[in-house]
Amino acid sequence: MLSQQDNEILCRVGPGTPMGSLLREYWLPALISSELEADGWPRRIRLLGEDLIAFRDTEGSVGVIQENCPHRGSSMMFGRNEEGGLRCVYHGWKFDVDGACVDMPSEGSESEFKHKVKMLSYRTQERNGIAWLYMGPRAKGEEPPLPDLEVNLDGFPRRAGEPFKYVRQCNWAQALEGDIDSVHLNFLHRRLDRPNPVTGSDTNPQFELTYTNYGHFYGARRTVGDMYYWRINQFAMPFYTAVTGPTSKVWMPIDDKTR
Repeated sequence: MLSQQDNEILCRVGPGTPMGSLLREYWLPALISSELEADGWPRRIRLLGEDLIAFRDTEGSVGVIQENCPHRGSSMMFGRNEEGGLRCVYHGWKFDVDGACVDMPSEGSESEFKHKVKMLSYRTQERNGIAWLYMGPRAKGEEPPLPDLEVNLDGFPRRAGEPFKYVRQCNWAQALEGDIDSVHLNFLHRRLDRPNPVTGSDTNPQFELTYTNYGHFYGARRTVGDMYYWRINQFAMPFYTAVTGPTSKVWMPIDDKTR
């Protein structure tokens, strides 16, 4: 059981928190690529407690910027995505995927003021249908590599399925812990009038754990009739799991209470 203090450290993910700072050192799978169309509608997203706007520009590059225009604070959710940037509908200031102001029509063509304005933006890259986001402090070109998940490997078979996402109203640690917890199967995932059809009636699984350089994996062994049933769970830093198969899950925090 975690202490209240340790639980606070583990589950608070906003800017400046210990866990928030750690998670920002990794690439985050922020969007499914198909959610963004070139010159299409921007999307509001919330990750690690930050409200952001994602869009795909005319050339197909993905930008993730702060939600509010640095001029008068209007939401860029209502911006016009056109000709290589997202234009604020209040005064027409337009920003590219790097957060640089590329047009300021109210200043006139002779003004250089637009070059002094930049909004918060985060670096992105896409691979196999997922748009990844880096929110950490490392300089451009010094970011860590994308994780070696099966979906990021060359030749990943599309028949393996399209990525999908859903929201849970609990913090990320609760969701991750529940996914790799084998003991609850004999209680939560069963009918009251019969044993779990896979794990049987053995409510006392025996565990064997192996630490790895990316996290750990363990096997939970149950006696089912005259044989053993093994359930293999894997955990990879910072929030990836793979349970009884190769497909990975991502328990990425939206904020302190939602993932």
